[in-house]
Amino acid sequence: MGLLGKLKRLLPEQVRREYAIRFRLLRASLAGEARRAERRADVLLISYPKVGRTWLTMLLARAMASHARLGEVDYLANDILGGRVGDLPHIRISHDDNPHWKTVRQLARSKQRYRHKKVVLLVRDPRDTVVSMYFERTKRERAYAGTLHEFLHEPRGSLDTILEYYDIWARERARLEHFLLVRYEDLKADTAGQVRRILRFAGAEHVSDAHIAEAVQFGSFENMRAMEAGDALESGRLRARDKQDVESFKTRKGKVGGYVDYMSPAEIEWMEGKIRSTLDPCYGYGESLAGCATARAPAPDLSPRLGEAH
Repeated sequence: MGLLGKLKRLLPEQVRREYAIRFRLLRASLAGEARRAERRADVLLISYPKVGRTWLTMLLARAMASHARLGEVDYLANDILGGRVGDLPHIRISHDDNPHWKTVRQLARSKQRYRHKKVVLLVRDPRDTVVSMYFERTKRERAYAGTLHEFLHEPRGSLDTILEYYDIWARERARLEHFLLVRYEDLKADTAGQVRRILRFAGAEHVSDAHIAEAVQFGSFENMRAMEAGDALESGRLRARDKQDVESFKTRKGKVGGYVDYMSPAEIEWMEGKIRSTLDPCYGYGESLAGCATARAPAPDLSPRLGEAH
């Protein structure tokens, strides 16, 4: 065994896993084909991880595949339907800056590369996102051994990173010619309506309501959980790490406001203070669940500047 191998064996397993994941993501981001595919795409779907991107990808892929009368489809491909099909646009999933492995200072500040693209930015309440990120890191990636309380204060990929990533996009959106903001909470409340809104923005307004309705049924939490439990798609992106542990599923809870089940009142108060003082109000996440009387904060004003800028 070489010196490098011996040194690696001295590292804790979680650290070894972390660096293996980060190296894989870096290599993928630098791949020429990925960059070329991004340039070819008509629309880019961008998000921080753990905000419902896999769900939305399946919804869009199913609706578009039904419209195009396609049979076998990879519903989790980075290029939805593999690229442009017939009269449908090429929608590509972009991992953007891989922000979940970065500190606030390491995040890319400019989104200039997207200025001529149609961009759909999917966001989720940072309180739910950080909890979901914790379980991804501990149960699926197995690259973190600390508690949720400890993870909340981690400088890399936790609450501070999420808030800064959202704030960067709030500042940079004006650079983009076409920009659509989609909130996970609105997607949950009116799935068909939000899918229709995204398809209209993408240039696929001719996909029928019937195909969208069927896609919503296909992408229901219950069906996705069943597909994951049975490894129906034969993909690590939708495969439980431990079928006996619900927290290891990709389809873990699918719940709005579920963070309250995992955090103490003091932790929630601390998070809400950070959000109020740090996060751009355009996202509509400034209120506590108690302050909303168990309802969500009102959806942000999706005026052309924030929503469908053309």
